[in-house]
Amino acid sequence: MLIVSAIVVPFAVTAKTRLMIANNEVEQERLSLLAEGLVNVMSSELTDGSRTERLLLDWTPTGCRSGEFVFDVRIQNHSGLIDLNAADTQLLSLGFASLGFDRQIAEALAKAATQFRGNANAFATQAEPPTFVGPLENKLAPFESVSELQEFSGLASTPLHDLYGVFTVNSKRGTLSLDHAPNRVRAILADRSGSGASVLVGATEAAAFTVEVTARRDTSGIAGQAGFIIERFPASAAGFRRLSRSPAAEIAEIAPISSRNCDGLFGSEAAQILRGWAS
Repeated sequence: MLIVSAIVVPFAVTAKTRLMIANNEVEQERLSLLAEGLVNVMSSELTDGSRTERLLLDWTPTGCRSGEFVFDVRIQNHSGLIDLNAADTQLLSLGFASLGFDRQIAEALAKAATQFRGNANAFATQAEPPTFVGPLENKLAPFESVSELQEFSGLASTPLHDLYGVFTVNSKRGTLSLDHAPNRVRAILADRSGSGASVLVGATEAAAFTVEVTARRDTSGIAGQAGFIIERFPASAAGFRRLSRSPAAEIAEIAPISSRNCDGLFGSEAAQILRGWAS
């Protein structure tokens, strides 16, 4: 019996462990699909303009509860981000400073970014020696994605999600809307008032939004996440289109939400579906 037990027990433990892992993976997939569906709901509301004024558009977290499920929602209006192709060196420098770089490094990164994208005199840009924080070779064309910043030696270790939280290629503006700027950018602007950066006070119409939803079950440590950069697109039945997927962030613990239901956040129709799904 001891010999049989010694042979059988490890197989039983392994099988149980594999079953638990499989169940956890299924649960995470279900939560991720739910989060993606809610991103679509929020995107539709944003692009038809029906609830834009009632939503926080500066990456401030908000959320709600439906039964045992808790949802964290973050939305960023891209007019509050710094456009890599349109911003001048002063504004770019403030963006890099908001990521924790000192003034000298931030200014060097801003110069490297303008050299990378090129200017009216491409030959002069090419002739400039590469900066110690820049890429090995300048593109001499507009940034196509914020992810290209990781080609810079000074930014290679900066998390991609952090870069997307400050910069964009979708606003097409050389200005920054202070009303929609994320907290880290507002903080550096307050610290460097009078910097000469092109900052606007007051809401401006957005060309694009980042929408991110995290879903978690109270009784489980498993969470699902979905995030996309979207823009208005009237030709689509949904009224919007996805430009790209937002890089995944490390899923933080969602702050407890004891009383707020999801009607005010996702709308009554979506909230009713959530209540049925959660029951």
